[in-house]
Amino acid sequence: MLSKFVSTSLLFLICISLLVVHFRLVVDKDYVFHIESGETTSVISQKLYDSNLILSSNFFNFYSRLFSLDDNFKAGEYDLNSYESIYSLGKKFSNGDILYRKLTILPGMTLSQILNKGNQVGLINDLFIKDNILDKNFSILFEEGQFYPDTYFYIRGDTFSSILLQSQIKWDEVSKRLWLERNANLPFENLKDAITLASIIEKEGTEKEIIASVFINRLNKDMKLQSDPTVIYALGKNFDGDLRKKDLNFDSPYNTYRYKGLPPSPISTVSEESLRAALNPADTNYLYFVSMGNGFHKFSKTLKEHNQAVREYQLNVR
Repeated sequence: MLSKFVSTSLLFLICISLLVVHFRLVVDKDYVFHIESGETTSVISQKLYDSNLILSSNFFNFYSRLFSLDDNFKAGEYDLNSYESIYSLGKKFSNGDILYRKLTILPGMTLSQILNKGNQVGLINDLFIKDNILDKNFSILFEEGQFYPDTYFYIRGDTFSSILLQSQIKWDEVSKRLWLERNANLPFENLKDAITLASIIEKEGTEKEIIASVFINRLNKDMKLQSDPTVIYALGKNFDGDLRKKDLNFDSPYNTYRYKGLPPSPISTVSEESLRAALNPADTNYLYFVSMGNGFHKFSKTLKEHNQAVREYQLNVR
C-alpha cells in the first residue's frame, strides 16, 4: 500500500515537473534577454523570473543542472518569442541561439551617413574620441567610397570598426577584380579614379552603362561632367533638398559644373554594378542626358538635341 502511494506521488511530481518545465508563458511582445559573461544559473533564472518569462526560478535551476544544460549556457542576447518555457529557454541558452543584429550599408551612402549608423543597438561605436570627433587613426583608414554595400550581422559587444573593416576588405577585393576586367583606353589613371566616376554614376540613375558612356565621352573631350550629385555632395549640410541654379556656382573641387575632370575622391559608396559600368561603359556618342521623370533618361548627342529634351521633359514645353 505504501509503495503504491509512493509510486503515485512520484508520478504526480513528475507530471507536475513536466508541466512546469514545458508550460509556456504568454508575454505581450517578443523579448530580448541578455546573459552577461560569467553569470550563474541562479542569476539567470532569477532574471527570467523577474521578467515574468518562467513560472519558477527554482525549477529552472533544477532542470538546467539535472541535464547539465547550464554547463553550456552561452553569454549574449537572445530573442525570445511570446511563447517560451523552461524547456525552450534552456535549449536556446545551451545551443547558443544568440540574436544577430544587422547593419546595412546601401549603395550611394556617404561616409557621414555610414558613420551615423554607429549608434545601432548593441554595437560599440569605437570610432569617435568625443563630441563626434573621429579618431585620427580611423579618419586616415576610412575614406569615402571604400565600403562594400551589403548587410552585415553582429552580436552585442561587437565594435563598429570591425564591421567597417570587414566591409572595406570586401570592397577592396571586389574593386580590384573588376579593375582587372576593365575595358582598354579608359581615361582613368588608377582604380580610385574609376571608383570616383562610379560613385557619380551610382547617384545618377539605373541606365548605368549608358550614363557611364556619357561621362567617359565628356572626359575624353575635356568637357565638364556637370553632374548634379557632385554639387549636392559639395554643398553637404547646406543642401536643403532643392538644387538651385545658384548652387551650380558653389566653389568646391567637387563641383563638376565649375571644374573639369573628376572630383578629388568618390562622393558615395559604390555598387558592383556602378563600378562595372564605369569600367565597361556602353559604346555611344552621347554627351548629354536629362531625366524624363519616369526613372529613365533621354540621352542626346548634341547640345541642340539636349536643349530640346530639357524643354520637353523638364520644362514641359515643346
